[in-house]
Amino acid sequence: MAISKHNRFNTVLASIGAFCLLIAMLFTSLRLVMGNEARNRAQYEKLGIAASMGMSDEDVLDSLMVLVDYMEDKRDDIKLTVEVFGGETEMFNERETAHMVDVKRLYLAWRTVSYICFGVAAAVILCITLIEKRKTPLTLSRGYINGISVLGAIGGILAVWAIIDFNSFWIQFHMLFFNNNLWLLDPRTSRMINMLPSEFFSTIIAEFAMVFLVAAAVLLVVAIIIKSRAKKRESA
Repeated sequence: MAISKHNRFNTVLASIGAFCLLIAMLFTSLRLVMGNEARNRAQYEKLGIAASMGMSDEDVLDSLMVLVDYMEDKRDDIKLTVEVFGGETEMFNERETAHMVDVKRLYLAWRTVSYICFGVAAAVILCITLIEKRKTPLTLSRGYINGISVLGAIGGILAVWAIIDFNSFWIQFHMLFFNNNLWLLDPRTSRMINMLPSEFFSTIIAEFAMVFLVAAAVLLVVAIIIKSRAKKRESA
């Protein structure tokens, strides 16, 4: 059955809404993984990062959660006193503190975008429901399949890049989003870079991607089932 211009417009609208929903889900998945204290503790114990820094696992974990809370705007600074090789000291230096100002600004901008995307997705669902009525599930399903196809193509390219050369991916990411070199931290003087090696970041990316993919896949299965049933009804 041919799709009318009216239906085609609604499908495009649904595709935009689905893409926005997926973007919001992506950032939400990152927040869930990054803020999971138990997960972070297990990862630190596995990598043995604290011992190499002359710190306790608890102090390193506390330092990470301070950064997470700071990015979430739950605290105004990243000041924290820790014990390093038996002596008390401030965990983060001035350069690290300045870099985190940039990180927080970027993070909060992304968070705002995710909220806007959730709002757009909700508005699209409402509009489609009012316009399409009984055809709403089919139109939304078509839109979701389109939206996830576009995001999947983009995400697939980035994923292959990250898997092949994570360091290159990570460096280009920073060069794209930061207009200074504060992110270039010296391992000889920066505890931040030592507590957050590429192995730690790569596991965060892998795990939040998995959380997102599971949620997105569930919605995709539902969309495919709805679309398949609609086709059967049309051909009956």
